[in-house]
Amino acid sequence: MTRSKTSSFLAFLCVLIAATPASATKYAGEFLKIPVGARAIGMGGSFTAVTDDATAAYWNPAGMVYLPYREVIFQHAEKFGSLLNHDFLSAVIPLGASGSKQEALGISIIRLASDDIPITPRPGELREGIDYRDFGTDDDPSTTGNGQGNHRWDPGERLLLSADDLFLASSSDLAALVSYARQRGRHWAYGANLKFVRQSIPDTLPSRHVTSFGAGIDAGVLYMPMDAVTIGATVHDLTTTYLSWSNGTREFIVPTLNTGVSFNFIPAQHQALTWAIDLAWGFENRRNDSQIRLGRQTADLCTGLEYWYRSTFALRSGVNGKDLAFGAGVRYRHFGADYAASLHRFFGANDKQFPDDTQLDATHLISIGYSW
Repeated sequence: MTRSKTSSFLAFLCVLIAATPASATKYAGEFLKIPVGARAIGMGGSFTAVTDDATAAYWNPAGMVYLPYREVIFQHAEKFGSLLNHDFLSAVIPLGASGSKQEALGISIIRLASDDIPITPRPGELREGIDYRDFGTDDDPSTTGNGQGNHRWDPGERLLLSADDLFLASSSDLAALVSYARQRGRHWAYGANLKFVRQSIPDTLPSRHVTSFGAGIDAGVLYMPMDAVTIGATVHDLTTTYLSWSNGTREFIVPTLNTGVSFNFIPAQHQALTWAIDLAWGFENRRNDSQIRLGRQTADLCTGLEYWYRSTFALRSGVNGKDLAFGAGVRYRHFGADYAASLHRFFGANDKQFPDDTQLDATHLISIGYSW
């Protein structure tokens, strides 16, 4: 990498870090941070510099130029057991060109949903002695305090609601990405996403929802100093994605930065091995469970391995922060299938700050791909 190119790359990263506005909303659009693709998750989410399949639009849109064919990938995941359904559908289409001037277009959809959520009446609509007992949070009429006798429901007081007093509703988050990537020379590739977001949260009245709509931009870059090494960086929500809710609330999604490097090896004939390392940078001062803390900036380490035999069978394993992941894959002609499992907080089970972590079930993912 020449000195001028190195300076430009560092300047690009500095602009990304400085892009975080003071008005950004912490935890806004959180579903967009959930990783996608069984192959990537099986490697612990260290995919920023690998990004050579149809999930590239999410991990690093610049990687789309390295797909020599059109590809479609669909993923279904059941997170934390079956609590949440997470689906991802993506298609990448090379646009032609030749040599070191490849271009590609991608379209992706992300959906996170929870169904059959029991919805109770609003707290102010609960009736004393009918819908709740005003005996305090300890539910003991012989003691005082804890909200007892204040003629309003306090969180923790016993509810007397029956199944007839509840209704079921669904909550969903949806994002659509339109992606473009272009190669510049033999070593560089750039890409970007135009992203549209819509969220829906059930209200406390049947058939009523609070919804949001927003739009933003992601940007990514890849640099290949040699065939065996790739360096990548992706900024999600570069423009500070704006969300407007139907109840008048306004939110701004904080930009995040992912940097990564991957190394490719050929240990023996018909075998291939990839080792990848990512650092996921955040700017929301999430200090409680982050591995690296630099003032308000935090970072988490992801690393993983992928082994292929005859480009047909694959084994994977990785670490994403305190989560342990593993997976496998198979390819036959135009079809491919991948499986991954993520064991949440496997390396943090004894952390006293999170005593309920053992209640999180494993997440299982399946991805199916077709190329032509």
